[in-house]
Amino acid sequence: MRFHWLLISILSTLLFALPAQAGKLLFWRFETNQNRLTFTTDSRVQPRAQLIANPTRIVLDLPGITLGRPSVDQSIGGAIRSVRAGQFDSQTARLVIELAPGYTVDPTQVKVRGLSPTQWTVELPTPQRIGSSTPTPRTPPPSLPSPNNPGPLRPLGPTPPSSRQSNDFQVTRNGLFVRLDSMGENKDIQAERSEDQQTIALTLPGAVLPKSLVDQTLPVNEYGVSDLKFEQIQTSPPAVRLTLRVAKDSPGWQAYYSRLGGLVLLPRGGLSQVEGLKPPAPSPELTVKPTQNQNPTISAIQLTNNNGQLVIQADGPIQGTGNLDRRTGVYEIRIPQAQLAEPLQGPQLGRNSPIYKLQVRQADAETVVIMVQPSLGIRFGGLSQTSQQTLSLEVRSLQAVTPPGNPSTIPVPLPSNPSFPPPDSFPTNPPTGTPRGRVLVVIDPGHGGKDPGAVGLGGLQEKDVILPISLDVTQMLKQQGIEVMLTRNADYFVSLQGRTDMANRARADIFVSIHANAVGGGRSNINGLEVFYAGNRELADAIHRSIMRSINVRDRGVKQARFYVLRNSRMPSSLVEVGFVTGAEDNPRLRDPAYRRQMASAIAQGILDYIQQKRL
Repeated sequence: MRFHWLLISILSTLLFALPAQAGKLLFWRFETNQNRLTFTTDSRVQPRAQLIANPTRIVLDLPGITLGRPSVDQSIGGAIRSVRAGQFDSQTARLVIELAPGYTVDPTQVKVRGLSPTQWTVELPTPQRIGSSTPTPRTPPPSLPSPNNPGPLRPLGPTPPSSRQSNDFQVTRNGLFVRLDSMGENKDIQAERSEDQQTIALTLPGAVLPKSLVDQTLPVNEYGVSDLKFEQIQTSPPAVRLTLRVAKDSPGWQAYYSRLGGLVLLPRGGLSQVEGLKPPAPSPELTVKPTQNQNPTISAIQLTNNNGQLVIQADGPIQGTGNLDRRTGVYEIRIPQAQLAEPLQGPQLGRNSPIYKLQVRQADAETVVIMVQPSLGIRFGGLSQTSQQTLSLEVRSLQAVTPPGNPSTIPVPLPSNPSFPPPDSFPTNPPTGTPRGRVLVVIDPGHGGKDPGAVGLGGLQEKDVILPISLDVTQMLKQQGIEVMLTRNADYFVSLQGRTDMANRARADIFVSIHANAVGGGRSNINGLEVFYAGNRELADAIHRSIMRSINVRDRGVKQARFYVLRNSRMPSSLVEVGFVTGAEDNPRLRDPAYRRQMASAIAQGILDYIQQKRL
């Protein structure tokens, strides 16, 4: 079995590929106005929760769950600094809610609730500023929460240092990390222990060290290891030899390549095997003064609203190159001969920020990489050198860059009188501002306004069930970088032709119509999920699989049908009947906002699975 381990980076948690047999974290969302984190997995999970100080953060470990994609670091703003999703070890995903400096929460007031075995919420009290004389409360060891028994979070004890030495060699909470310029194969790594048991030599055929580590012996002083020697062996192919000076009663050590250009070193049996182990005396060839990085330091990244610029500031001359990934919309900035300040001053990315996500990392000892993802309706211009110490990325609205002579989209607000429906006709010209190269999904909440759709038990109307589901699906897809268009975003009527015309003229990639079912004759025993298609059924299959693996709902299958919106949409399309408003089982669940969010999460994941499957 191949193992991959978490490494602590400067600003974000990095993720490695993980075993396929584990469950997946399908979705997570932090609701700022509620101070609540919601997450969904595709298999049962029993979370573990902790409150850690310096900085204050709530850590949730999800055993048996993997992230299945690169780590995510979302800036929140205010008293909540960020929410991160990463991989703690090969079988455990980790969610971290980090508070802003100077804030904390009472761990007894943090509630972890299981809405189901696969959907959980974490509710935080209002964060409070840390008083200079107020000690951090200490509480008994935590009891594990369960879906029926939500438990408070508890503080952890002292934590080892997260990182030290250069960016090419780090002592982390999860072992030792060595960055490499070139890697070999895990199967070729050899380990040999000396007769006196005090050194362990690891030979890495095909690997190449960064120049900053060649012939260095750097201190470790953790995990029963005093220091680590780095040697580049000039053979063909080249090889690297790493020599650890360890305590005599230390277990053996092993190494694994990561997909991030580095090597993870861990004691056999895990870090628990070396807990409290005293390192031996250091090697006489210990490098006392490692070479210091004299490159300019990037100290701040600021977002200026007055002129629409993302400004990168350093304490010395810097130069950078920019590259836009037209498929994802992410703009990558690479700055050679530079290093990051710690801490780095970054912008607050609020709800209305033109930047959806900003990730900064030290790619190697000489290079800083900044990844910028725009919010919906935002486009990046070019990267410019505004001074020797400053780089600027232009941030502009799509409407602001419409070429002269082309029609501009004019936003039309909903009428103040909800009984007056908006027009069903649309402009003959396709809407401008839809950035091609990014996936565009049209979500179609059926019915609306004068058309309530099906009416079920207790007067439950279909339109009141499917609109909140559709809005949640939209938000979840946007969080994953997908562009989404709604055929309606409130309670008003749109004709069937108006819905498909909107999708066709926008040249959408995917069309998903969301409905709730009904049956007459008082047959409340009929319940369950149905997913329909007209032509190709791959999209319907992906959505159906996602719902069935994450929600306990009766399965009425995937079916072919000639619904108007399916046969008249020019892109892959599917219609989802999320349940029966007339069903004794489905009706109370469709009334429940938590269940509707769970259904929305499953639909969104099915769409994402299809996008990945078709490489859109």
